[in-house]
Amino acid sequence: MGGATDGTYAAVGQHLSGLGSTMEAFKSWFFLDDAVVCLGAGISGADGAAVETVVDNRRTRAPLTMGTGWAHLDGHGGYLVPGGQELRTLRESRTGGGARRDYVTLWLDHGVDPRSAGYVYVLLPGASREETRARAASGWLRVPANTSRLQAVHVPGAALTAAAFWNAGTVGGLTASAPCAVLVRERPDGTATITVADPRCDLGGLSVTWSRPMAEVLDGEARLSGDTLVFGRLADLEGASVTVTVRMAL
Repeated sequence: MGGATDGTYAAVGQHLSGLGSTMEAFKSWFFLDDAVVCLGAGISGADGAAVETVVDNRRTRAPLTMGTGWAHLDGHGGYLVPGGQELRTLRESRTGGGARRDYVTLWLDHGVDPRSAGYVYVLLPGASREETRARAASGWLRVPANTSRLQAVHVPGAALTAAAFWNAGTVGGLTASAPCAVLVRERPDGTATITVADPRCDLGGLSVTWSRPMAEVLDGEARLSGDTLVFGRLADLEGASVTVTVRMAL
């Protein structure tokens, strides 16, 4: 598990492999200003067991409101579940250690022995019910890829594209030559930052091509070759992020 961060935003990925089971999944979290976008893909198992993704499991008595594609838990925040996914809920009291406590659980059910199941949901910590409802209807988020090879999000309002490349690939105008995490932010002043990381700590080099024309590297350890940034050896950085600032071509 690992990812890239520019100090404000982050893209984190995990290749989940079951201990003593056939369970496998590719999971990514994209940390934004006021939201966490959660993607899952390639969710598979062959053990005769039901597989679930727990969205939240919270000790509370707070009211839970459900809407089309969203939910809200008073005093805690909101949840967005786009694309017609069914968000299941349970309110129960649990007893243990001589105490009785109330819990609310929200989850997505992938069924028994799923094959390449997936999910998309968004956490909105501290959001009000009205804010959650409005965000669900706003179309603020795009998910250009959610597979076992590549997971990515694009947030037009933040001029942000972030991706977990499980293999070399292309998405949203970005091409990576090897597995890595990439985070790109465009700025109003005509510059942009490209942040990369090598969570596996095994890359002797990495090339990231961007469809947007870049004129020069202003700061950071990378070489610009046409529309491609060439990074040096990342394996020795223990998964740390490298951020490069570029000036965009006119």
